[in-house]
Amino acid sequence: MKQKIDLAQASEGLALYAARRLAGYRQGRFGDAFCQPETRHEWIRDITQGMAEVCGQDAAPLLRAFGQRLDAASGSSNIEPLPLNRQKYTVQNLRRYVSALGRMEGDQRARIFAVKKLLEDVGAYLPWDVGATGVYPAREETEQALLRAVAQRPIRFTRILLGGELEPGGVEYLPGMVNDTEAVRRTREFQRLTLEYPKREEWPALCIVCMGGGRQAESNTIDADGLDMAVIREYEREFMKRPEVRPVWMHELTVPVHEQLRMLKFEPGKAPEEITMPNTLEAIQTAVGGDIEVVGLDSGTVLICNEEGKLMGLSANRQVGGDTIAGTFLIAGSADGEFCSLSDEDTARYAREFAQSISEPCPEGLKEMTFYIM
Repeated sequence: MKQKIDLAQASEGLALYAARRLAGYRQGRFGDAFCQPETRHEWIRDITQGMAEVCGQDAAPLLRAFGQRLDAASGSSNIEPLPLNRQKYTVQNLRRYVSALGRMEGDQRARIFAVKKLLEDVGAYLPWDVGATGVYPAREETEQALLRAVAQRPIRFTRILLGGELEPGGVEYLPGMVNDTEAVRRTREFQRLTLEYPKREEWPALCIVCMGGGRQAESNTIDADGLDMAVIREYEREFMKRPEVRPVWMHELTVPVHEQLRMLKFEPGKAPEEITMPNTLEAIQTAVGGDIEVVGLDSGTVLICNEEGKLMGLSANRQVGGDTIAGTFLIAGSADGEFCSLSDEDTARYAREFAQSISEPCPEGLKEMTFYIM
């Protein structure tokens, strides 16, 4: 028979714990587990509310009493700590609460998560005897309940493995289905690797789409949310071993370190060429043969040329807006002051309008372009 929650004792124990921490909260700082008092108070309010619902009682009087405890503690520097037996009983009631949540219908992840965080806070509080009060077993049970609650949801997420078997790499998790280089490039793990290994120009990546709920494919599958992802990232190996979680699709990628932009390249005497190149100053300077000058065209596009092309005696290339561009130049997209890829429409448009080099006759109907220096 399941033991019932002693709501009165549990709520009072939690209130006294919060009050004691508030009166001398800096005394309990211990590593990364330290949190601000208001964060702790939110966990306890949530737990008190949930316990009252489990017990079929009104939480309002308990929450008012909790607020009064905090008000009294804020003006005091000395509040008696809970005796050992009360500490132990408070932890026991938290375990009973988590057990009850596991038997309830509906999504209980957030409530279990609040208990997990509070138990971590208790475990970092030196005046409490965490060994004698059973904090560690309670935290283990709570973590398992949280893992189970997340794994049983029909969620979809992607596990990204960066690097090969015999080279450095890392692991990242993202919600939903991820199979494109831009999403991989934006991950923290990819950024870490590019900083740690600055000479690498690309990284292999394996995107493994996984699902929870024990389902291969279901019409009601949803992308993992923020709480799901927090649990998956914190307990990654243990979570991936859950029987409800399985891989359903894999995709291999080669991810360039730098963003790749689609541009048009114009060389003297040659037809326009559609190219893809890294979005780096070095790559663009190499393409035009020196320091760059950016000329703004219309419709969110720019022309990038060698700013000293004429002084260097580079070959005349194209006539643009009444001026002659000397040497190789590029046309790229522009958004918010940054280079971006050309759209299909702009690629076709500029390839047609600048089809002939300056030594060839202009195509019939070519209109004059307006431009400005960026």
